[in-house]
Amino acid sequence: MSTTKDIERAVTAYIDTADTMYAIMIDGDWGCGKTYLWKNTIRPIVGHDEALYVSLFGLNDIKDIENEIFKAMSFVRENAVGFLKGLLDKSAIDISEDIKLGGIGFAVQYGMQKWKETRLKKSKNLFICFDDLERWTGDIEVCLSYINKLVEHDGTKCLIIGNSKRIREVSKNNFNTTKDKTIGFRYKLTHSSEDVFDAAFKLTNFSSKESKTIIDEIYRNNEARINSHLSNSKCSNIRIVSTSLSHLDKIVDKHHERFTLSNTASIDYFTALMSTVILVEMYRTSDEDKELILNPFNNDAYKLIKSIGIEKYKGSERIELSEEDGIIETLLYNSFAGIGDVKRNGICSIVKNGFYRDEDFVDEFTDWEKTEDYEIYLDTFKVWYMDDDDAKKIFESTYNALFVEKVIKEPQTLLLIADRMTSEIKRGVLTLDFEELKEKFRTLFNELYNEGKMKRVDSLNIHMGINKFVYCEDLYNEVNVLNEKYNEKKGRCELSQFWVKLESDPSSMNDLLDKNLHLEMFAQYENPDIILDSLERLSNAQLFEFTRWMGSRVSKNPNCLSAVDSEYTRAQAVVAIIENKYADKFGVRAGHFKQIVRILKNRKTDYDLEYVQEAKEEDQP
Repeated sequence: MSTTKDIERAVTAYIDTADTMYAIMIDGDWGCGKTYLWKNTIRPIVGHDEALYVSLFGLNDIKDIENEIFKAMSFVRENAVGFLKGLLDKSAIDISEDIKLGGIGFAVQYGMQKWKETRLKKSKNLFICFDDLERWTGDIEVCLSYINKLVEHDGTKCLIIGNSKRIREVSKNNFNTTKDKTIGFRYKLTHSSEDVFDAAFKLTNFSSKESKTIIDEIYRNNEARINSHLSNSKCSNIRIVSTSLSHLDKIVDKHHERFTLSNTASIDYFTALMSTVILVEMYRTSDEDKELILNPFNNDAYKLIKSIGIEKYKGSERIELSEEDGIIETLLYNSFAGIGDVKRNGICSIVKNGFYRDEDFVDEFTDWEKTEDYEIYLDTFKVWYMDDDDAKKIFESTYNALFVEKVIKEPQTLLLIADRMTSEIKRGVLTLDFEELKEKFRTLFNELYNEGKMKRVDSLNIHMGINKFVYCEDLYNEVNVLNEKYNEKKGRCELSQFWVKLESDPSSMNDLLDKNLHLEMFAQYENPDIILDSLERLSNAQLFEFTRWMGSRVSKNPNCLSAVDSEYTRAQAVVAIIENKYADKFGVRAGHFKQIVRILKNRKTDYDLEYVQEAKEEDQP
């Protein structure tokens, strides 16, 4: 294992050692910065005009290598000060004629000879960097043998760069048997998380100075958390982190005022974005998995884990996950950002498409507010880096917000704070009584739910697979039950106002439909006439979208089908009044109303009249 500094020292020693009869190699995963290291660190050590760079990508034989070496020689700058200065210009005619007879190989040999003639005067070694070894398509033994000839017979210093793990399966045996003859030392490039981020930051072309400053501040304020995230994800890929930063830059450039409002929301957003990029670039790279992960409508991390083939339970028993599956599970949870301030639509869009689209970020940051002390308390790294007095103030402010002011009304946030406090009691950070604190939380949850003050969320969307709720799993389970009952009660209360709201504000249709997809909306009326009145307030375009929405309810979603079945009987009164008015009318508008009737009658979108008649007969007693 070698850091950048180690490799820098090794290359310097290699250059300074006379008559080395071997090449050296930098080995490492794709994206870890091997080529970046060559361009920015090693080449300056060698001397820009004493070094040639050759990519082996797609090369197949010796002739291909010599062509690339010749091209590299040809591109040496006119103002070069090394021995390659004017090499081709001085003998262009001679080389041109000899190439006709001896091929490019002669030109390469000529260049080597010229180097030998200047060696004593310049005291420099010709240095060739051969990059992308794993992308060589020919016999790898031929490639390494040619490099061996360069170092042994021509005295050339050669650096090989590649990813040995990615060498083609058919070439691995040849590589293993040949490498020791050619490669004297192989250095595995590794980086600390700090180095990975710093290198990625330098590689990123920021849209503006303001965007760069904001992102740098996000990192500096949350350095420990970000570095820990990279380390736990086993991500030393500079390219992936740079991609994440590039995406974040495009977003921050358009919404910089939001990212200066809340550090907590900003770091949650960046963590979610980076987790998503790492997931689809390192761990789940198939088109099928990417499609699932980058679909913003897949908004339940637990279900998504199952969808991509990770089984956490066999019956009622939890399965021990492999290291990789454990990383994927954590990354998925991080991509959902825990407490709900982060929306996935924009993240999924920019990761999937590679560019920013305004329409995908319309509501992305509407829930962001100024960072509260209780949000800081949830940032473990930030609080544990504080002095005791500062940390005590944050805790006391959080405790007051919980149990005195009672301003925290998001069930996920309350559960996360309960988890944090109970863990800190066990850790010896807090002096509170463990059971008394849990009882205070239990009382608080019941009070907020019973008084209708709790924020309504469809799912708590927090699962216990990432070391959460170790000491308050019972509380978590109780709140899950409370939340389900609360949603059912609250949902029916809101649904009773659905048609009244639609009639008074037809423009709210899409929002109302999204919220009530799984509920028995056609059963919620005192008089079915209000439903017809509400529908008639819609334009033809809205009616068409309404029929499409109804069609989606009778497709494959079991939750929707249950609602459709439950509302069926009362919905027939709505069918009767619509048929009475539109059965004998024709046109686009009448067609929309007839389609509404058709779906309510048959629970299908089918136009077949025979099918409709059969459905009628089946419903008759």
